[in-house]
Amino acid sequence: MQPFLTVAALVGLVKRRALAVAVLRDAQVIWASPALLAMFGLEPNAATGKRFLDLVAAEDREMLAGALDETPGAEAPPTAFRGLRADGSPFDGELASFAFDLPGGAGAVITVSDVTEPRRALSQLSQLAFRDALTELPNRALFFDRLRQVLLDARRHGGAFAVLVADLDGFQNVNDQFGHDTGDALLQVAAKRLRSASREGDTVARIGGDEFSVVLARTTSAEDAAIVAKRMVHAFNAPVVVAGRSCQVGISIGIALYPAHGKDMDTLVADADGAMYAAKRAGGSCFKLAG
Repeated sequence: MQPFLTVAALVGLVKRRALAVAVLRDAQVIWASPALLAMFGLEPNAATGKRFLDLVAAEDREMLAGALDETPGAEAPPTAFRGLRADGSPFDGELASFAFDLPGGAGAVITVSDVTEPRRALSQLSQLAFRDALTELPNRALFFDRLRQVLLDARRHGGAFAVLVADLDGFQNVNDQFGHDTGDALLQVAAKRLRSASREGDTVARIGGDEFSVVLARTTSAEDAAIVAKRMVHAFNAPVVVAGRSCQVGISIGIALYPAHGKDMDTLVADADGAMYAAKRAGGSCFKLAG
């Protein structure tokens, strides 16, 4: 026996909860609950007879059309889509559908949820978990996640990449002389300069304090890595001016290459770190390649 839904049962379902529900037949809205009308900013007379897919962002219509099967018994699990309100403003939606034998013929009953705020909250949580709050760069956790992905890809396809470990020269003196607020502002400027000196697809992360690490995913030689490292060193030729104070700092960078200097994350980071200290011993404001 095919599933059959009476009008009384549907109305009762909606009354028990403020559900955003619509009934579709031939992909058109034949009835919509007050909650759904409010979600899409529609008047009742504007909703009836409207193609539901017209309320969906153009890029999601083909995908969502498959979820609106009106064959009795057909069911679509919660499916994410981009909804469009009557004023054209978008929102993040989630739709579930179940098809019934309805009075007058088969159709689909859909429920819609506005998940814009939950998704925004999740994005904010992700930002807190994987971004450094001061500089907005990837933090240590995200750096090692990106490094792991690049390493797996290189192993799979026989590729190469580079890891850079960098530390500011003279930062502690600035911090001690002018205070932590100036030090924090200096770190923010340093982060922007490092990001500007890197390439699209590279990961520049703040590991902690005044230490930064970089994954150069598309680097096949020491010469390629040296070009980026040199740009980063030169980025600190000009003083950093914060709160009216001119702070002269440099940067020391160590470079390790996969697979030449190591074939696992720990070895690569340790070798790059050792090369960074070699750059410090050489007077700073330079880069060194792992031995």
